[in-house]
Amino acid sequence: MTPDYSPLWQWIKEREEVRRRKDAGEPHPWTADEVIGTYRFCNVRREDDRGTLWIRENIRERFAGHPYLWLMLCIARQINWPDTLAELIAEQAWPLDETFAPASMTAILNTRKARGDKVYTGAYMISAPATKGADKQSYIAETVIGALWRRREHFPTWNVSLRRVHEWITASNGWGMFMAYQAVVDMRFTPILEAAPDVGSWAAAGPGTLRGLNRIHGRTVDHPLGQTPALMEMRAIYKIVERETGVGMDFSDVPNILCETDKYLRVRLGQGKPRALYVPGRGS
Repeated sequence: MTPDYSPLWQWIKEREEVRRRKDAGEPHPWTADEVIGTYRFCNVRREDDRGTLWIRENIRERFAGHPYLWLMLCIARQINWPDTLAELIAEQAWPLDETFAPASMTAILNTRKARGDKVYTGAYMISAPATKGADKQSYIAETVIGALWRRREHFPTWNVSLRRVHEWITASNGWGMFMAYQAVVDMRFTPILEAAPDVGSWAAAGPGTLRGLNRIHGRTVDHPLGQTPALMEMRAIYKIVERETGVGMDFSDVPNILCETDKYLRVRLGQGKPRALYVPGRGS
């Protein structure tokens, strides 16, 4: 079946225009599209999202060249809340050298929780302990992050590709395909992976991306699409997306635009609603 890319192009052009108008200081609302104006959507380019901007300035640039920058970025995407990350860094519960202990993170995370402060983002579905009643903060710090820390000497440093680093991360407990890919994309914009041979040809397709591909290809939303055919379809989109929309982007943005288009169409077709409403002054 011939794919119908029109909903994807429509979402890209309208969402990018909203970003442009907002950044230009134009008054809200920035769109006449009721769905985009009502619900919170990521930017077309992940690098324009507020959380990524914070990570870029406070972690990617601040710790550029650090041997554990890769782990810092993994921590950043598991937590994904700037205030918590800033506190972890300020209290040196952070992988600055070999003295780092994941349990130090547990203490900071539980202190924030006890104060009533927000600990994690609401944007991602982060992993949780399998045992009911287990301490989530300990699980995130000492199992999910701890597993990577214990394997740190084996982090890929030669013949490195996005795919290889992604496979290495997902071999650790608590790291699913989606979350590992978020960390890998951050590394893609640092010396860790910026020269990787597959920056323009490989991406992991999470559940939302797969739904988006199924929609535009006329398949049922829950069609069991594998990673290899999904990658082929994402490459086909990347070849023509700038020509069709006028919006340039990185290959790593393709999974994102498909996921967001799935959310958009879910509302348009009366099949559900995104979790978050757009509130002026919050988000990107």
